[in-house]
Amino acid sequence: MAWRAVITGLFIGSLGAGVVLARTHLRGQPLSSSVTAAVIDAPAPVEPEGEETRLAAVGEVVGTAPDVTETSEELAAPDGEVASEPPSPDRLSPDARLAALGKQTVVYEEPNRRSRRLGYLRTGAVVNRAPVPKSTEGCPEGWYRVAPEGYVCVGRTATLDIEHPAVALAAAGPDRSSPMPYTYGKARGAPPPLYARLPTRAEQEQSEKDLASHLRRGIDPLWTLEAVGGPPQQIAGGERVPRPFGYPVLPSGPLGGFGLSNGAFALIDLFEAEGRRWGISTDLMLIPLDRLDPVMASEFHGVPLGEGMELPVVFVRSSRAQLFRGHPKEGTLAPERPIHFREAFSLTGRQEQVGGVTFLETQSGHWLRDSQLVRIDPLETMPYWAKGERSWIDVSILNQTLVAYRGTQPVYATLVTTGRDLLGDPKTTRATVRGQFVIHTKHVTDTMSGDEPGDEFDLRDIPYVQYFHQGYAFHAAFWHDVFGNPRSHGCINLAPHDARWLFSWTDPPVPQNWHSAFDSRGTLVNIRP
Repeated sequence: MAWRAVITGLFIGSLGAGVVLARTHLRGQPLSSSVTAAVIDAPAPVEPEGEETRLAAVGEVVGTAPDVTETSEELAAPDGEVASEPPSPDRLSPDARLAALGKQTVVYEEPNRRSRRLGYLRTGAVVNRAPVPKSTEGCPEGWYRVAPEGYVCVGRTATLDIEHPAVALAAAGPDRSSPMPYTYGKARGAPPPLYARLPTRAEQEQSEKDLASHLRRGIDPLWTLEAVGGPPQQIAGGERVPRPFGYPVLPSGPLGGFGLSNGAFALIDLFEAEGRRWGISTDLMLIPLDRLDPVMASEFHGVPLGEGMELPVVFVRSSRAQLFRGHPKEGTLAPERPIHFREAFSLTGRQEQVGGVTFLETQSGHWLRDSQLVRIDPLETMPYWAKGERSWIDVSILNQTLVAYRGTQPVYATLVTTGRDLLGDPKTTRATVRGQFVIHTKHVTDTMSGDEPGDEFDLRDIPYVQYFHQGYAFHAAFWHDVFGNPRSHGCINLAPHDARWLFSWTDPPVPQNWHSAFDSRGTLVNIRP
């Protein structure tokens, strides 16, 4: 049954206008976004200690990430292979599949747990594999080579049965072509109940003491814009949701617990049952949608550089600015059109002053006032690491800007949000760390939480997380729209469009259908005042 969730609404003090995000899919088939990013696509872990999360990480060494792109040659039979030749544990088969059953189904470099961890798959992910196991050392059901590289142990966290209930229920994985890889909802005041199976109305009333008064408030109409089907067959008869390995064991009753009152959830499916609409979270819990507000994400995005958009670039921080035609010195300036808030322009470098007002010329031949602008100029001197095709990122804390480079060529520029304490000591304040680092761990999504009194939060499946030092990371922020201003706990927040672009551009690459990749030879990050 097709469904579409149209996403708008408020989220944790979100500021400014938002973009309507929608996702359409058939249950049990891959999702596709009905909204395309407004930017151009560019070509064992240790728990890090940081401000916003505890996640797997590896060491940080400057280098170049290996190419782990799956090739068709790997899946094809070699020339001259005959049908009678025994299957090989080293060659992928186009007909053999392996599915993830765990919160983190780890992919190892070699068929043993002592080898390097390359990344992990998430519940529901399906990848090609070799037809036979390479080894059974420490893994009775076998170590299988998977696409595009590495080995997975079949057992508690992986299966060869791609019809497994957990795999079928979680088949709609993240949509990496979208700035928001899932449909998201934010707790609507009270902590939302998380059910382990579809509860009867009596069980709902027992778990949700305020149910009658709550239902009189109604559901956010944006959850009901289109019809949804009934529950998936795996849970339609009152069956308990299959619990992916790695999550806490649930109590025996229908109620699995409650989320936080300021928590957010990623949803992989929506359905209707027992007179209510429900969402299935990525950890396969059932959440009534009337307990959630749809999430609105910022529509802001940066600009690809090249072909008419070059540094210097300015972002206009006024909602009342005008773009002018004519020429300041000739007295012929006239408004061409209003400028959108945070709209970007490439400058020629020419400026004129008239009546105490400075005007800057844009590459299109228009003019704008030099007022309330965030300006990104070319670097006066390139750093020593800007060589060849090396990817690197330059972040200015005082300017709240980011520029992505390929060697000496800038390729993308945008506004960011860094730690709220700017140039404070990152050890004692909420400032972003400064220096040179390397992106070493990337997650398509991951949960970030904090338990500081008065500032507790539980944001599940934050999109496009990229760690570069301890707990510091680039990641999308869908709970605010103040990019260009500091406010984070120390991480570098990006608008979802920018976070998706950067994630797809940086090293290490995350292979298709993987959820995370680890490599200490990723893109260099330079964070300066």
